[in-house]
Order: sequence, then structure tokens, then C-alpha cells
Amino acid sequence: MIVPHPFDIVAILLGIFLALRRTDIRAEDPQRHPRVSLQDFERWRREMLAAYSIGTRACFAKVLVDFAFMAYLQRNSLDLALTRGIGVSLDAAWILALGWCFVARRRARRYGDSIGIQLTPGTTVPPDAESTPPRK
Repeated sequence: MIVPHPFDIVAILLGIFLALRRTDIRAEDPQRHPRVSLQDFERWRREMLAAYSIGTRACFAKVLVDFAFMAYLQRNSLDLALTRGIGVSLDAAWILALGWCFVARRRARRYGDSIGIQLTPGTTVPPDAESTPPRK
């Protein structure tokens, strides 16, 4: 019986979370950000989607590769040091891909902040609104 690697559960949950965030970004309406030009909004969306895609693919690829590697090890024997080395390399590659995902996401979020995209659900900024204090 093939037992999942302990990090595979984390990878699955993180992959689902990243996929949901990607869906949220894809569904973001440019009309909610009237002060932002459509070109800037699309650039921000592309960058955010690319960042989340890296993470989502890395998580699900890690799970698939781990199961394939475990299935291979059931049929063939490898030296223990080689097996561990490959396993650690797969985990390290996954962690590096997640790091790249979060750096790209942070860069895209900073760009979004600089052009005026705020991801607070359900809020729309009117195009002629000035910054007004909140009502009590």
C-alpha cells in the first residue's frame, strides 16, 4: 500500500487554497476599481494569476511525483541514500517553487497597491470620490 508523504497533505491543502485565490483574482471585476486603467488592471491580474499558477501547479505536481516515486520504489530497489536524496530534492524543489510563487504574488500585490487596487470584498470606489472619513 502506498502511503502519502507527510508533506503531501500540506501540499494538497495549500494547492486548494492557492487555486481558490486564483479563482478570486480571475473573478475580480475591473468595474470595482474605476480609477485604475484597464491596461494596468489586466497587467496586475496577469501577474497575480501567474503567481498563483506557479504555486498551484507546484503543489499538485509534488503530490503526483511523490506518488509516482513511491510506486517506483515499490517495484525497484534503490540505495537508501539515493532514495532519501531524491525525496529531499523533490521537497526542496517544491519549497523553492512556493517561494517563487509568494515572491511573485507579493510583487504583483505591491503593483496593485501602487495603482489603487484594493481587494476588500464588496467595496467599490466611485470614480469621483475623494478620501472621506468613515461615517460613525
